[in-house]
Amino acid sequence: MRFFEYLFFKYYNWAIKVGDGDMPAFTSVICISFGILIYFMDVVMAYYYFIMPTSDFSHFYFYIFPVVFLCSIVVLYIRLVTKDKDKQIMEKHKDEWTGKKHIGAILYPLIAIVLFGIELYLKMMINQGRI
Repeated sequence: MRFFEYLFFKYYNWAIKVGDGDMPAFTSVICISFGILIYFMDVVMAYYYFIMPTSDFSHFYFYIFPVVFLCSIVVLYIRLVTKDKDKQIMEKHKDEWTGKKHIGAILYPLIAIVLFGIELYLKMMINQGRI
């Protein structure tokens, strides 16, 4: 949970800097949930591309992605924002995380997107018969 608090802190400050001073806590939760969704899509895609390559991709997974996204928003909002937890996180970690350690907040979505691209490339190579 500490990593999600770190991400929340960094995305909260980023949201304020880009002009979202009204609801930076919700923007932070959306950013973290989007990363969770991409990681979930990576896992599902890897499963169907490499473990079950002959099976038909079920349309069920197209409907589960929005459910995962919405559930992660709700869970993270309850865990990080309700009952002024967002203010507590901001005060508790202000000295520790302000002005440094941006690499985790940058790498969190970047790794998921790179994995997504690698999986697409590998599947293309498999379909062309090169692998």
